Amino acid sequence: MNIPEKIKIGYKDYEVKKVNDKLFDNDTLCYGVIHYNVGLIEISSIYSEDTQKCALLHEILHGIDDIFDIGLHEEHIVKLAKGLYQVIKENPEVFRK
Repeated sequence: MNIPEKIKIGYKDYEVKKVNDKLFDNDTLCYGVIHYNVGLIEISSIYSEDTQKCALLHEILHGIDDIFDIGLHEEHIVKLAKGLYQVIKENPEVFRK
């Protein structure tokens, strides 16, 4: 899994931008932040590569939740992102083209 420059989630296009600083969302320190209205996902590059990739997956799940109005809570997003990232990392052959 690589961090792309752009990603499409449902009908929305998002620019993915690595930021060389800490990120905050409502005074909460975050590894990544999704900005729905402007089509931007920011990932903090001060953390490990695994943390950045998991953060991207986390923000993608927020995007899916937003598009499909699923109603996931933050704790669900955190657990799903960590679980999915572990499966993808440990089974890369399943997700290759």
